[in-house]
Amino acid sequence: MPSGNGSLLNKAQCKKFALRWAQECRMGWKPERVSKQFIDDLETKVRLAIQSAIKRHPTVGKTIKDLS
Repeated sequence: MPSGNGSLLNKAQCKKFALRWAQECRMGWKPERVSKQFIDDLETKVRLAIQSAIKRHPTVGKTIKDLS
């Protein structure tokens, strides 16, 4: 089963979002860095979510549309 080795994430944007969200939602905490492990775990979760959605998706039509 092909999986592809390229990243699915825009890592720079994910880091910016995580840092901004942490500062906005966790008052008093001012993180300055995002670890490689955090980004790698996020990448894995995205891949697993896509794979899971495809496995459950009905085999009808030509468009992937259900994420649930």
